[in-house]
Amino acid sequence: MGKSSKVMEGIGSLFSALKVVRLLRLGRVVRKLDRYLEYGAAMLILLLCFYMLVAHWLACIWYSIGRSDADNGIQYSWLWKLANVTQTPYSYIWPNESQSPSGGPELVHGPTRRTMYVTALYFTMTCMTSVGFGNVAAETDNEKIFTICMMILAALLYATIFGHVTTIIQQMTSATAKYHDMLNNVREFMKLHEVPKALSERVMDYVVSTWAMTKGLDTDKNP
Repeated sequence: MGKSSKVMEGIGSLFSALKVVRLLRLGRVVRKLDRYLEYGAAMLILLLCFYMLVAHWLACIWYSIGRSDADNGIQYSWLWKLANVTQTPYSYIWPNESQSPSGGPELVHGPTRRTMYVTALYFTMTCMTSVGFGNVAAETDNEKIFTICMMILAALLYATIFGHVTTIIQQMTSATAKYHDMLNNVREFMKLHEVPKALSERVMDYVVSTWAMTKGLDTDKNP
């Protein structure tokens, strides 16, 4: 009963963690925020939340793989090494010493749940951002296979999300760039035609105040 119950408990914990999929409903919230915020700001919030959500899912799977390997007696998995580094080593006990340990030993002690989650999230974030400090690494075959899949997924996700982020930031700063281009054009025009200094200052004040009111919109074409 011991090992099978631990496996079922681990699977249950994994699916409980993955219930965070409900957070995808944040998209509806962001769409409502779009009424009050700029489209670019709302999309940035949505993309960052989605990125962290995927990192959380991968961290939960990474922990489950380490726990499964440790339960199966593999003592060089990332979770086992974490326990040794934090000086909270795992140990095996049998649920009932008077009976034959046919159900297998039970893994006890080890790092706190907070330490395991933070370390798992740290590892997934380093992989997803292609940093990879190496202080947490894949050791077992299962961990290496998962890490390969995660790197492929992270490469696609990173390119997609941050490509959109770059486009959004460019769109958000396009108005500012247009404003400075307009000021430069006005200055060059007045220098070219040798407009007097007093008149130049009045023209610049008019241009700046007009931009502050219209933000570059053509009020004649936009009712």
